[in-house]
Amino acid sequence: MSDFPQTLFIESTTRCNLACPMCVKNQPGWQGGAGDMDYALFQRLGPAFAHARAVVLNGMGEPLMHPDLPRMVAFAKARMPEGGWCGLQTNALLLDEARGEAVANQLLRAGLDLTCISVDPDEASMGHGPGQSGLAARATALLRQAAKRAGRSLRLGAETVLMRGGVEALPAQVDWAAGLGLDFLLATHMLPAGREQEALALFHPCSGAALEHFAHWRAVATERGLDLSRVPQAAMRFRPAGRDADLLTLAGEMRESAQREGLWLNLGRLACTDYGELEELQALFAEARRRAEAAGLDLRLPGLSASSEQRCSFIRDEAAFIDWQGNVSPCHFLWHAYDCRIFGETKRVHPQHFGNISQTPLEELWRGQPWSNFRTAAASGEYPACGDCDLGMCSDACGAAGAFEQDCLGISVPCGHCPWSVGQLMCLGSEPL
Repeated sequence: MSDFPQTLFIESTTRCNLACPMCVKNQPGWQGGAGDMDYALFQRLGPAFAHARAVVLNGMGEPLMHPDLPRMVAFAKARMPEGGWCGLQTNALLLDEARGEAVANQLLRAGLDLTCISVDPDEASMGHGPGQSGLAARATALLRQAAKRAGRSLRLGAETVLMRGGVEALPAQVDWAAGLGLDFLLATHMLPAGREQEALALFHPCSGAALEHFAHWRAVATERGLDLSRVPQAAMRFRPAGRDADLLTLAGEMRESAQREGLWLNLGRLACTDYGELEELQALFAEARRRAEAAGLDLRLPGLSASSEQRCSFIRDEAAFIDWQGNVSPCHFLWHAYDCRIFGETKRVHPQHFGNISQTPLEELWRGQPWSNFRTAAASGEYPACGDCDLGMCSDACGAAGAFEQDCLGISVPCGHCPWSVGQLMCLGSEPL
């Protein structure tokens, strides 16, 4: 482990010029406040910038709304080591005709290295408004012109959110991004903030290994004239007999096989899986990858189901998250207090703060025992596969009883159900671009 964090996520502001319904900030459970990071507070990160490979200047807001954003970029870049990059993600709506050219020039002269523009597969449903793709094209042109004037290279890309009713546009989005000459397209699943959004979510919480295992045994059941979706009903009978007894015997064989392979199985969730939709999405992803490869576009796609390999890219990248008030957190998931939906239930997220940079230098917090212990536990990858558990979300996982203490295996980090660790969410900075 390094003595300093290598990737810095700095929340320049929580203010935004949009009110997207899918954003947890626009739900009743949000407690992150609204405001800009004070420039003097930002300057306290000077020693950390000298060791940072990457600096991302946005969090739960639109960074272009911060009046000191160019100064922040310049301050960070002046202290970062050679080869380090500074970037941000934006909806690009403020790069308009009135001041877009001036803002782009200021950011590129300051040293901005990377910009990711948020775009929507279905613009009207997300609150960005019609014609947003055209604005993204204009913003791209402004940023390129500014980079040329500043004599700098700029890596430009876009991010889109995958959801039911809009994912079909993914291959066309690849063509759009390639046509604009973008360097990358980053796609992520959504994190439902409320019940009404769950129907739009495409990510399957069970692991790919569990899905494959169940698909095999479902085929065995079909050959025997049995239906695995009826296991719960059969198990409720006082004395199962006939086909019910056969079904429970088969289910026992399936679970024994899963145990030998070290798999957990959520039978109810697996039984209602639409395998036809999964196959269609796999074909859609394959077509998007084909077009991206042909066009030379760097396409980053998430998995369609939970990763069997539990890992945290924030831990791997040695990341630190600093909110607009100076509170320091280990990851995106635990940055703020908010509500979201996981496994069909409401999850109350309690932030994990290791201190505040207004009181203690970031490097001291980084090397301190609490944060060091957290990183060690998260890096182990020994947390449970919560999406495959058939007992439902436990009280610690749902957060109803208070801050997370430990999971069913006694692990003190809430990584087993984290949307980033299972591969549901991707963001700028969590993967090298």
